[in-house]
Amino acid sequence: MVELLWALTHGHRIVLRGEPPLPSAAAAAESAEVAEARSRDIDFSLLYFGSDSEASSEDRYRLLLEGAKFADRNGFTAVWTPERHFHRFGGLYPNPSVMAAAVAAITERVQVRAGSVVLPLHDPLRVAEEWSVVDNLSAGRAGISLASGWHANDFALAPDRFEKRKQLMMDGLAQVRQLWSGEKVTRLNGVGAEVEVGVFPRPVQPELPVWLTSAKHPETFRMAGEAGTGVLTHLLGHNLEELAEKIALYRKSWREAGHGPGDGHVAVMVHTFVGQDLDEVRELVREPMSRYLETSFDLIASLGATTGSAADFKALSTEELRELVDRAFDRFFATASLLGTPQVCADMVDRMKAAGVDEVACLIDFGVDENAALDALTHLTTVREISDERRDAALAKAEEPIADQLREHAVTHLQCTPSLARALLADQDARAELPRLSRLLVGGEALPADLARDLADAVGGTVHNMYGPTEAAVWATTSQIPADAGPVSIGRPLANVRAYVVDRDTRLCPTGVPGELLLGGDGVVRGYLDRTEVTAERFQPDPFDGGPGARVYRTGDLARWRPDGGLEFLGRIDDQVKLHGHRIELGEIETALADHAGVRSAVAVIRGTGAEQRIIGYYVPAAGRPTNTVELRAFLATRLPGYMVPSAFHAIDTVPLTPNKKVDRRALPDLSDVRPEATTEYAPPTNETERLVTDVWRDVLGVDRVGVDDSFFELGGNSLLVVVARARLLEHRDNELSLVDMFRYPSARALAEAIDRKPSDGPDEAVGAGAARGSARRAAGQAARRRTGKAGV
Repeated sequence: MVELLWALTHGHRIVLRGEPPLPSAAAAAESAEVAEARSRDIDFSLLYFGSDSEASSEDRYRLLLEGAKFADRNGFTAVWTPERHFHRFGGLYPNPSVMAAAVAAITERVQVRAGSVVLPLHDPLRVAEEWSVVDNLSAGRAGISLASGWHANDFALAPDRFEKRKQLMMDGLAQVRQLWSGEKVTRLNGVGAEVEVGVFPRPVQPELPVWLTSAKHPETFRMAGEAGTGVLTHLLGHNLEELAEKIALYRKSWREAGHGPGDGHVAVMVHTFVGQDLDEVRELVREPMSRYLETSFDLIASLGATTGSAADFKALSTEELRELVDRAFDRFFATASLLGTPQVCADMVDRMKAAGVDEVACLIDFGVDENAALDALTHLTTVREISDERRDAALAKAEEPIADQLREHAVTHLQCTPSLARALLADQDARAELPRLSRLLVGGEALPADLARDLADAVGGTVHNMYGPTEAAVWATTSQIPADAGPVSIGRPLANVRAYVVDRDTRLCPTGVPGELLLGGDGVVRGYLDRTEVTAERFQPDPFDGGPGARVYRTGDLARWRPDGGLEFLGRIDDQVKLHGHRIELGEIETALADHAGVRSAVAVIRGTGAEQRIIGYYVPAAGRPTNTVELRAFLATRLPGYMVPSAFHAIDTVPLTPNKKVDRRALPDLSDVRPEATTEYAPPTNETERLVTDVWRDVLGVDRVGVDDSFFELGGNSLLVVVARARLLEHRDNELSLVDMFRYPSARALAEAIDRKPSDGPDEAVGAGAARGSARRAAGQAARRRTGKAGV
């Protein structure tokens, strides 16, 4: 409480918030991750991408326009319309700027966005010009998500651009931004002369809000972070846990590129229909959703035909395709949609919040009767209201009522974190007390620009953004939030504080260049008690002008000097363990694992390199309380984010220690090649087919060893990897193996037996594939492999 010393020694009375009450048993059982996620804000939007075959021929755009009006009246954030060419899937929306212009003309508040513009198909000049018109029609509500394109048939408009589409998208993004800001670009005119051209009319917004559309590839998430755009994605090719990892990679790239304020924006498209009865909703949406999926499978199959990959879906019989669609529907309904009652859908929104999602883009035009779809929007607003109520409850949960303290003690100066300050603004009683404050000091977390603006408006006196680690006597820099709420910074050093921004070689960084923030001056402490090595690493001689004996503290924070002489906080330097884009605190994993009744002590380490890195948990079992991997993983899943749960657990006799009694992680046994405990014992393959299946699975899934009783899906497989695994198997064994068989026979042993039964033993009732249909599939597979030299998607 060093920050209280000055106030106390100058005769001020200090009021401290009381400790929060202990949680109830029900609250204690709640996942900490979900509880924290519930306190986050999330936007709700409408998104359209329906099949032309599902639309009414009498009024094809009624659902779009009436839905947009509803969104505008009921506080939704945006309306997204796509771009799709030459296929009934999404065929209602060939040009999003045309759709957006119609939406802009009938709405007043909702943002009007493209989801997406396939930029390689267009001249960036035309894109900037068309969306400038939309920006003017909407009075500054336009935004676009850019896509590189994925289907070769779309590039009938620009066939020479297909191979370079990713690079053309990024180059075009730079040009669109340049044109939007009022600059000109060079083009050749009709007689071959160079001319400079710009955008007319001039847009309303000074900057165009931009997202990048990503199906699932982590590289697109990284590119979006580097470019400072948002991300528009979906849950078709990855689950929420995988999406969370990609969002973390996006935010890491965003911070490393020096963008701000904030940490970007991720919008996720989900199929949406909300009703009052879960079973009624399931039956109402089953057929239209299945037709929608069947149409999308048809599109994927045609993609295979245009790119030379195996036409897996085309080769399926009607019965097999229907079974695959049924499986896809069940998966979507349970894990990847807002299909159900308001409570069920609000639970899904909580999980999306936990994954880091900022906006739910609700796709409503997937074939449900348009009147029913429009009526269901009322229930969707209930989902949003439940989400908001849970957010407010999470913020207020276990909090002592500050409004009462502010009134009772006539508080004039308040110090708190930005998170608490936002909660005060959300509470009507507390907000009413803020005009009486002379000073509000916020610190301990990054201060978002929107919160800074709101606080500057609400507080009667001045608001100060405070920055500083405890090692530098708590506060080291400060910035007063201007009345006009301009850009947020952590300000200038306090008296007797020296601040430097340096590169990796401890050279001073010029203005605008990010580097590590070092702090020196009288407030810097001498080091850590009895921690000589860490002290030597973090506290070093001042390399600049601190005088004899002066030292600096390496904060580990990333910052840069602004032209006005203030400091801008950018995030953390990578001084913690990183795994697939996540910053991992191994101590947090060890503490959670040690809380298990069957564990006496625990250690967590990172093993492997690159993409093969994973967390391994070592533990000393408690006497008389046996445990296993399944129990430990389930226990940690309620206490840690999914990316922090170890992939393997190994029991050890004792935790190795260094001579000074610290954990010696380097002395832990290397058990990388040891098969961890699992739900099945390892059983090796016994024949050629079993060896083929386990070898392919090991390669596709990236696991060390596969037994014949292991399940493809329990080892990390999903529906897309099923396609890859089947293609690999067909390279070695040309038979009737279908995509549905991969789901029917999830264990390596069962799948190998199915392969050996086909086709030599004739039709298999369990498989239901006839010889003629098998011959057609074999012919299609052989033709595809002749074109590509390999199989795969």
